Amino acid sequence: MEYTNPILMGDYSDPDVIRVGEDFYMISSSFTYFPGIPVLHSRDLVHWELIGYAASHLPFERYRQPAHKCGTWAPSIRYHHGLFYVYVCLPDEGLFAFTAKDPAGEWECHYVKDVCGWIDPCPLFDEDGTNWLVHGFAASRCGINNILYVHQLSSDGLQVLDKGRLVYSGADHGDVTVEGPKFYRRQGTYWILCPAGGVKPGYQLALRSDHMFGPYERKIVLSQGSTAVNGPHQGGWVDDGRGGDWFIHFQDVDAYGRVPHLQRVDWSSGWPVMGHAGEPEMTGNTGLPAFRAEIPTSDDFQRQIGLQWQWQANPNPQWYTLLHPGLRLHAAPSDSLFHAGQFLSQLMQRYDFCMEATLRLHFHEGDCAGMGMMGYPYHYVAVDGTDIRVVRGDVEEISRWVRERVTETPIAKADLKETKVSLRMHVKQGKMRFCYAGADGVFQDIGGEYPLAPGGWTGARPGIFCMNTRGFAGGWVDVDSVHFRKEGETKA
Repeated sequence: MEYTNPILMGDYSDPDVIRVGEDFYMISSSFTYFPGIPVLHSRDLVHWELIGYAASHLPFERYRQPAHKCGTWAPSIRYHHGLFYVYVCLPDEGLFAFTAKDPAGEWECHYVKDVCGWIDPCPLFDEDGTNWLVHGFAASRCGINNILYVHQLSSDGLQVLDKGRLVYSGADHGDVTVEGPKFYRRQGTYWILCPAGGVKPGYQLALRSDHMFGPYERKIVLSQGSTAVNGPHQGGWVDDGRGGDWFIHFQDVDAYGRVPHLQRVDWSSGWPVMGHAGEPEMTGNTGLPAFRAEIPTSDDFQRQIGLQWQWQANPNPQWYTLLHPGLRLHAAPSDSLFHAGQFLSQLMQRYDFCMEATLRLHFHEGDCAGMGMMGYPYHYVAVDGTDIRVVRGDVEEISRWVRERVTETPIAKADLKETKVSLRMHVKQGKMRFCYAGADGVFQDIGGEYPLAPGGWTGARPGIFCMNTRGFAGGWVDVDSVHFRKEGETKA
């Protein structure tokens, strides 16, 4: 199967990948967006379908509200004795494992260890029946960010049995921000593949040893070099079952997020050298039969909310009602869109697109609804039955335990005394603009053109919402459908 990087345009940050038979499964980070840890499936490593999520919610009061930059960081996925395992650390709350027999079904949540500062865990189910876990540390939580520890796990993989041992220190080699380790055993040798150097300026390391606890030899196996692919790292290695080896990593493309790339892996030197002599390649061929799949965007809410949607906090059934077809969004209280758990968004799957929705308003005092693009800063267009306005939100971070200071400023406004309104958001070349139409169906611009901005370690996220800004549980808005199309494409 021929491909061009990136293999997906969506913000699938910190990808990890495995193969089970002829099937490949990939997961990624999702931070404060839930359901979390998307699970994708492919058979050619190029085309992927979204089949579910490992984390339906997180069992902490904190995540009933948005917790930007917290939540699920850099998970790993493995398959062992008929069971799929996803391991992830919440940097403040500790180590979790999710297990499932069917990766497209329900996952069981296990709270493995209450600990602060661990990040990016990955298990190794060793050939002798012992189980192990490697992880890094978050400087923002414990002042350390360039060492890796290995711990022994219980026979079921759901308990940590020891205090762990240091297996790699970046200080010995000038490596800063050593994170995202993935643990493997290949032909009797232990391997830890991990990024270092930070997101955009970083590179991919391979560490190898004949012994679990080292010492580990080190080699840079992928770096930007002369290419335009910054920080090519933080990913997973997988063999294709046909003699080929591959590495999926991300590239940070600012407001469009962290998009996954696919690189071939050459083991002939005794090291997993990736891409072309250790530099990223933009094209290739997996040699696998084509698998037809794509990530959905548009939704008419016929039977359920589509898998592409995520809430900005733990899902709350009081936020919505399914109309079959259509979706009713209830006006839950919020003083800003940034702090609105009921903001329902998805990952962008194209760089240029138009998003459109028709809203039927059933409002109480203080209600508003609309669509927007989340980021730092963010913009949205909102209607309240009296007027329509474009709002800019500016975010000031205080600390991870103190609510962000958010200022929302109306920057364009027009009278609009209608209860049925259609909205559009045009996105092109990193900028957005908004349009609206009343009962006459004629769209007109409101406001100007505004730049997209990344969020809390995420790309910008398009979504819809209904909220009450005066602290009440208000009325509702009915959304017939949400339609995405390529920018410039005529709606069917």
